[in-house]
Amino acid sequence: MQLFENISLAVAGLRANKMRALLTMLGIIIGIGSVITIVTVGDAMTNSVTAVFNDMGANSFQLFLSDKPDENGALNYNRSYEAEDYLNDDILSLYTERFDDEIENWAVTVNAGNGRAQVGRRQTDAWVYGVNANALGIQNITPIAGHDLNDREVSGEKYVAVVSKGMLEKLLPGVSPQQALGQEIKVRLTAGLYTFNVVGVYDYQISGMMASMAGDTSRQMFIPVGVAKQIAKDGGAEAKNVDGYYAVQVKAKAGVDVQDFADRSTEYINRSFYRDNKYVKIESQNMDSMIGQMTATLGTMKMAVSVIAAISLLVGGIGVMNIMLVSVTERTREIGTRKALGAKNSAIRVQFIVESMIICLIGGVIGVLLGTTLGRLGSVVLGAPSWPSPVVVLVAVTFSMAIGVFFGYYPANKAAKLDPIEALRYE
Repeated sequence: MQLFENISLAVAGLRANKMRALLTMLGIIIGIGSVITIVTVGDAMTNSVTAVFNDMGANSFQLFLSDKPDENGALNYNRSYEAEDYLNDDILSLYTERFDDEIENWAVTVNAGNGRAQVGRRQTDAWVYGVNANALGIQNITPIAGHDLNDREVSGEKYVAVVSKGMLEKLLPGVSPQQALGQEIKVRLTAGLYTFNVVGVYDYQISGMMASMAGDTSRQMFIPVGVAKQIAKDGGAEAKNVDGYYAVQVKAKAGVDVQDFADRSTEYINRSFYRDNKYVKIESQNMDSMIGQMTATLGTMKMAVSVIAAISLLVGGIGVMNIMLVSVTERTREIGTRKALGAKNSAIRVQFIVESMIICLIGGVIGVLLGTTLGRLGSVVLGAPSWPSPVVVLVAVTFSMAIGVFFGYYPANKAAKLDPIEALRYE
């Protein structure tokens, strides 16, 4: 009964001083709201990053060039890669033949340049990439019309292209992806004007912040790698930068241990082709490890920003302590009267602690509502709609009540220790 009475007294006190109570709660509201917003948005970012990397190649890994340390463990950062340092078609041919029973697919990319695609008078930006046969499937880019570049088109260096649905909508409005097959698209690049026949159309879109990581897929078009190399050379690129490859992405067959396969791949290529290279070696990284590194980085950032946001909770707690000290001063005669009527010090102490907890609890609930709303909006903007975890909400509310106890104890203890005679004489 005494607890309910204390709660009733606390609520009555808040109603009597609504503006003061709201200002007191403000620090708690901002602190709790900020933490929940940051955690929710951070979780949305993590989920979005995971989805992007999974789309970029589930069950796959990347083999890439890396600097080899000398006998003293030092790296030569001033040396540029030479032609013999890059992966090439001969190395990849022997490698894929060696591990044919474990490789489902592999992909290399050559940047042919950025330019303008046009059909008639309609134009749009175009980012042109050369790829090997069936390379798009490794990134889960599946044509919705036509087909991926095949062996005949790549080996024959045909002037064909797989383009995005978004590009077609700008160049051929009202034309369906199926009707677009066989259409000619002219692309003006640094090296000149080139004409490609559309053999495939894909629809692969990433919204929100993650679009900046994966690139604007609506501008991408894919052509045979040999054609891209020639275009790049026509534009002035050095042969070593287009004939060789900095990296190759490999997709393992189902049931293959990706990490073990990646380790054996690097060991084979380094032993067979880079043993005598003093400066360069091949390393590997699978998508799981990339996801782990990215999520760990995002988690650290989320924690750091959450700690900064939580500082406002400390400020809010100090504000609660300050207002409770004012409340003790204002109610000195009331405290004296209660003690004269037999109230124990513990009863006075509990009364003011409960009042402090009620202030922080109400502020915490408002902060949870604010943080949930802002977190939801932020996650929607990032393209990964998310709600705050119930655990985070529970911890936030519990923490706000703990703040009430911690910062309310000193004013409550001060009130409990007041001398009843002096309190009754207080004006």
